[in-house]
Amino acid sequence: MTDPSTAGAGVVVMLGGRSEREFSVVRELGHRVLLLDERIPWHCMSWVDAHADVDLNDQEAVAEAIRDELGGEAPAAVLTHTEPRLPLMAHLSRRLTATPRGLDEEAAANCRDKWRTRTVLTGAGLPVPRFVLVADVEEAVQAATSIGFPVVVKPRDGAGAFGVRCCLNEKETREAVGALLAAPPGSLPGALVEEYVDGPEYAVQTLTRGDDTSLLSVFRQRMTAPPVFVELGYEHPSGLDADEHAELERLLGASLAALGVRDWISHTQVRRGPDGFRIIEVNARRPGGRLVEMTTAVSGVDMTEAVTRQALGLPEAAPGPTVPFARYSSVVFDAAGTVLYDEFTPGAGPNAPVVEVEVAPGETVRPKDDPHGGVYGRIVVYGTTPEELDDAERHVREALDLQVVLGDGLAPAASDSREFKSCC
Repeated sequence: MTDPSTAGAGVVVMLGGRSEREFSVVRELGHRVLLLDERIPWHCMSWVDAHADVDLNDQEAVAEAIRDELGGEAPAAVLTHTEPRLPLMAHLSRRLTATPRGLDEEAAANCRDKWRTRTVLTGAGLPVPRFVLVADVEEAVQAATSIGFPVVVKPRDGAGAFGVRCCLNEKETREAVGALLAAPPGSLPGALVEEYVDGPEYAVQTLTRGDDTSLLSVFRQRMTAPPVFVELGYEHPSGLDADEHAELERLLGASLAALGVRDWISHTQVRRGPDGFRIIEVNARRPGGRLVEMTTAVSGVDMTEAVTRQALGLPEAAPGPTVPFARYSSVVFDAAGTVLYDEFTPGAGPNAPVVEVEVAPGETVRPKDDPHGGVYGRIVVYGTTPEELDDAERHVREALDLQVVLGDGLAPAASDSREFKSCC
């Protein structure tokens, strides 16, 4: 697999991936890329030095594929930006690299398994919703009754808010847990029934160096009302004052330390209820939904590059320029029907708007409050004042002229398999 232009450079094994930036940053840092996945997408092949199809659920098969491709050479690092592959990444890093760095196996499991996350944080005296792990619908009803309605039902290890539902009564709890146990979106048995924390939600991005955690970005999150949680957008600044920001930073530092996260990044969902902040989710990865680019804009830190440097044991890069205001608005619809819009190409530049509509004109869509509805794209704008954000978003929406007209009987476009559907 040797590329003469990078002869002598180490090899970074990448487990899955779809974004060119994931691979280009490795090569910019002077390393080669070996991509492993169940089926390598055609568009990724030109971005890497070598690739192999392998079952990523089979640890031994993956380890053997790495040995075969590298001819006995130890990889410089094993890395993934994909939530389900974090435990495998940590395992292979310990097993195959000369100097394992970053996320270890225990920390990966603590973050991947929501039940373990809550158990560890509760043991450390840190605030999480009250929760119960259940194996059947009868246990779920008992747990919900004990906690008190409304409750949130969720899988142990899903991502992107798949399978998450707020239940107002016993009937809804039975239906939600029954659906989860019948066709779980994750791989761990059981389901979580937990307290619904009523209050504003924040998406918090962090960078941990050793045991020292700093907040890169805190975005106030806008979502639909229960029972389903569809992201409507994010705002920076978050609206927290200096004392609240400092309190949140202390909470994140203590939580990540308890979970064993060192020399790594994280994306954490936090709610502020009547009794203060509570940790909802801890993800040992960068966020999705274009929040990684938004974090770069407001912090000057590229989380993709930062975690790659951590995996390779390289010093962190100097922060880049920042902007004081940013807004992310999801493309959602109030009514079902056929979507029509005009093509729009934003200008170039580091803070140009991001405009993505992931349904074609003429496709049908569901409303945002439909249980099977969701996010069909996003608009991200930057500015030096809130008024600039308003003007920039208005310009984009006027240019797009998004409309939903009467449905034509076609099946609605899918909304649950898009790469940037959710930050979670």
